[in-house]
Amino acid sequence: MNCEKMSHIIPIFDSLTHPTLDGNWILPKYPGCAYIADMLDGMKKSNICGAFAVGMNGIGKYDEDEYLSLIRKCGRGMLFPIAFFTILHENEKSIRQRLAEIKAKGYSGIKLHSRIGDFLLSDPLLPYAIDVANELGLIVMLCTYFYSNCQSYADNNIEKLGDMLVRVNPASKVILLHGGSVRLLEGMEIVRAFPNTLLDLSMTICKYDGSSLDMDIQYMFRKFDRRVCVGTDYPEASHEQLRERFNLFAANTTIEKAENIAYKNILSFAGISANGLIQ
Repeated sequence: MNCEKMSHIIPIFDSLTHPTLDGNWILPKYPGCAYIADMLDGMKKSNICGAFAVGMNGIGKYDEDEYLSLIRKCGRGMLFPIAFFTILHENEKSIRQRLAEIKAKGYSGIKLHSRIGDFLLSDPLLPYAIDVANELGLIVMLCTYFYSNCQSYADNNIEKLGDMLVRVNPASKVILLHGGSVRLLEGMEIVRAFPNTLLDLSMTICKYDGSSLDMDIQYMFRKFDRRVCVGTDYPEASHEQLRERFNLFAANTTIEKAENIAYKNILSFAGISANGLIQ
């Protein structure tokens, strides 16, 4: 069944949002554009049923305890808090201690960001941290947008991503944020090789509107629907933009496949019940 007329009513779970404590994002580009109340209003208007709310070190006055309090107080039961985490200056003992602390506080997961966290994919502590987080029941999100003017760009790329995943316990789950960006099809093939990975299209689905990636995304909606999820990377994109782009691609596939990509894959992958989120 084609879902051209139904896609607008399919709820979406946003894989990646960044409401901040002071409403600011990466200044000066987005001053005052990341207030949690504004984000939740946009979610409601675009039928976004829930989201991961991800703190980012050094952005929006991020503080681990205060951020968790904000999400609990204002999240309306729709937001799942994700803590920023880096392996820089850590060792196996301290990583296990910090991850246990994050879990005990009530966070749902962690985000690993090699550029802001200033670590290399080749660091042996990275697969260790991923495995420990999984042992503790924490969702693991790994940024795959590696482009920068830093020396680490030469060492952090999609080839090194595959090398790193080989060293992760096959039972450990990882959400690959942004799907490899402009190397999206390669990201898809990496996910195909690692059954416990999920290819996330946050940012990518909106940022490259009108590029050749549109064909790649359309292909995934038709052929790779069980291994993909979508999101905004809010405030990098709005929920209105995500809804428009999702509907565009969903119109050319089936309702079943569109629902997989919209919310079923990520809820199942993260072990989150649809009760209370999906009406």
